[in-house]
Amino acid sequence: MRLLIAYALSAVLFICNDATAFSTQRLSNKHARQPTTQLMMTQHISRRRLMISTISSISASAGLSQSALAAPPLSAEEADNFQARFERGLRSKPARVLRQRMNIDFAVLLMRSSYNAVDELDIVAMDQFQKDFFLIRQAEYQYYSDSIGAGAMQQGDLADPNYFDFISFAQYATISREIVNPPAVFEEQQPVEVGEEQPQKFDAVVVRRDPAIKNSDLPRIHTEIVGNAILDKLIEKFGETASAIPTIEPGSRPDAVTFLAAIKQMVNLFTLSGFAWEGGASMVQGSSIKDTQFSIIFTSPATLWSGQSLAAKKAVLSNDFALKTVKAMATRAGYKVVNDSVKYKGNQEITTFSVM
Repeated sequence: MRLLIAYALSAVLFICNDATAFSTQRLSNKHARQPTTQLMMTQHISRRRLMISTISSISASAGLSQSALAAPPLSAEEADNFQARFERGLRSKPARVLRQRMNIDFAVLLMRSSYNAVDELDIVAMDQFQKDFFLIRQAEYQYYSDSIGAGAMQQGDLADPNYFDFISFAQYATISREIVNPPAVFEEQQPVEVGEEQPQKFDAVVVRRDPAIKNSDLPRIHTEIVGNAILDKLIEKFGETASAIPTIEPGSRPDAVTFLAAIKQMVNLFTLSGFAWEGGASMVQGSSIKDTQFSIIFTSPATLWSGQSLAAKKAVLSNDFALKTVKAMATRAGYKVVNDSVKYKGNQEITTFSVM
């Protein structure tokens, strides 16, 4: 228990200075949530309350049997074992390229929509997810920091594209670990409402995932949730402005030119939000939209290193946020994205796909 408390203290010190410290506090009824499209862009949690909450959660979960958890809890040794170190040695080093700062709300949107999708799918106890996420980023941080160079990154600053690149990798490495064949039933520590100065208390709650969802469908559904959350936020923020994504009627199956216009403006909004130095979309038109290949190219995107690193480790899910958003757009328009691919060349991220 002393080791767990020591771990908790170090975790809290790391998290309190990290803009990605998403609260593990949730409603007692796990499914009484706001829709994922209504993302909370900021959360005001005192350091004292977060420290009490984190330590209490870890202490409460210490007695859980491994079979009650959605995936075997990660250990510090596993996060930094020989295989993990060997894998790091094979990765490309972070490119030292000029990248603009991200809009903080957009950066939080990308991180939070990915986190909320995990929560909504019920694939892992979220207190365990937080601990696994911490251990992965703790194990990876020094290697990344040394590779990118002293002073090149501000730890905890999500608007810093160098830091976002790192933390997004750690998040999706964690998600990819948790989403593979999770059991349908597990135990989760959920907070109980207490007074402001009272120690946080937790109840052990049995969570049952929707039995209609197959494990093999989880990555696809996670992608759908994230893509829809991003698209909804872009529509909410820019829908009444001159920068709005052109409206496509649901199920209308527009022609290639009309669909490309919507994709181009979506890419413009990503770029405007600081996701990349520049971005553009184009197509090689065929005899019909089904024979048309679309492409999106971002120069120096905020996921330049993480996207390549996740692909190298054959992660089940990647942080291909533009592709996720395009898939949401296509589904609403009555299409399905097929033959999609994300590749990297120099400092460019090149996404290609067709629809049917």
